[in-house]
Amino acid sequence: MVIGVVWTVLLPALALPAASRRAALATGGMLLLQPLPASSTVAGDREVVTTIEVVAVKGKPPVKVTRPRLTGAGDPAWTFGQRDISSAIYAEPFPAKFPYAAADFKRLDEAPDTEFYKFPKLVYHIDEGAVSALTRYYDAQIPDGSDVLDICSSWVSHFPRDFPTRMKSLVGVGISEIELACNDQLSRHVAQDLNQNPKLPFPDRSFDCVTCVVSFDYLTRPLEVIKEVVRVLRPGGQVILSQSNRCFFTKAVGVWTRDMSDAAHLRVLGTYVHFAGGLDEPRALDISPRGPGTNDPMFIVKSTRRAA
Repeated sequence: MVIGVVWTVLLPALALPAASRRAALATGGMLLLQPLPASSTVAGDREVVTTIEVVAVKGKPPVKVTRPRLTGAGDPAWTFGQRDISSAIYAEPFPAKFPYAAADFKRLDEAPDTEFYKFPKLVYHIDEGAVSALTRYYDAQIPDGSDVLDICSSWVSHFPRDFPTRMKSLVGVGISEIELACNDQLSRHVAQDLNQNPKLPFPDRSFDCVTCVVSFDYLTRPLEVIKEVVRVLRPGGQVILSQSNRCFFTKAVGVWTRDMSDAAHLRVLGTYVHFAGGLDEPRALDISPRGPGTNDPMFIVKSTRRAA
């Protein structure tokens, strides 16, 4: 572990909570985050600071990237629970046919996502409380010795700190090679834009668990992706889709942005699972943290790969 300077990044305003978003938009739509001092208020077992060597330009020497990563330990004052809200979210039966058309997956910003991630963002999309809730959920739900695939992955996956030694493999698929290279929990990674090519580059039945952290709202071909998830899952394997209440609004698909309520988003994710084929019916869980300083909610939509 190396203590050092933390990145200065430009964070698109639409990834922020409402009050901060309004302030940022009033100043041109971008918010400049200043470097945190080494004596950050997040300390002890709540944060690790690591240095990773990344090849930013082919043929050039690697550069050292030093940045903090939340461990998920959280504040001792926070409490964590799990509430099954499936009966409320999925009270209305799913339709006979997939209810969305191509127009439902249009976005305000249709520029290639590779351009959006041309410069790595290296930011958190959820706050520490939500990170801690998700990390604890993974710790309780993913068995030791599993092969785990994290899709739409980035520089953090929110796995418990000891997952690299407890799991058989931790594989990431994401759009930014640099961000994936900065993820020190992954055993290997593949840079791939799933909106351009939704086919996962793995054999059938390769993984025991597939995770996706607050990212299905950006997929323009989500049914193809979730069918690929089914293909690479082993029978009895689980898919864990996590979701909070933030997004890059201009990059989220129309079916997501037309109703920004948490219930509507969980319904959309459940619809993908229902029509994937080969998965049990979706379950929706509220695992949001409680306590001083917590803000972002955290929800799970989960399912299990059927044997046949």
